[in-house]
Amino acid sequence: MDWPRRLFFYGTLTHEHDNALTRLILPRLGTWARRGWVRGTLRLIPDPDGVYPVLVPGAGRVWGWAYGECRPVPRAMLAALDDWEQYDPQRPRRGEYRRAAVIVHTRGGPVRAQAYLPNRRAHPGLAPVPGGDFAAHAAARKLGVLTG
Repeated sequence: MDWPRRLFFYGTLTHEHDNALTRLILPRLGTWARRGWVRGTLRLIPDPDGVYPVLVPGAGRVWGWAYGECRPVPRAMLAALDDWEQYDPQRPRRGEYRRAAVIVHTRGGPVRAQAYLPNRRAHPGLAPVPGGDFAAHAAARKLGVLTG
């Protein structure tokens, strides 16, 4: 897999949520951030510390943000994100997530990015996120969101 130049976040790692990792990573990805969507649906994962979404490939639109510019994402930042997402680049199928290429549809046209996608099927009983926008869904329902 090519070294990513852009990352697509659809959950707790967007600037719409405040946590230690977003405060560290997002400013270092540069000023380029575009609202966009990828194909799929979102499901909510309950956690004692708050909910977070999982992107399920398929029909529908999942809204989020593409971050980064035309230079590769710095190695240390990618390692921190991989650790957060429980992704091991040496054993990509073993962790909870894998980093995969996606096409993000933005107002300026499609861009390539990488996103964290689940390695396993989402449990069918997980609640869907209508409209595919986690930040809007969580805010409208005043859901506690995972922050750490």
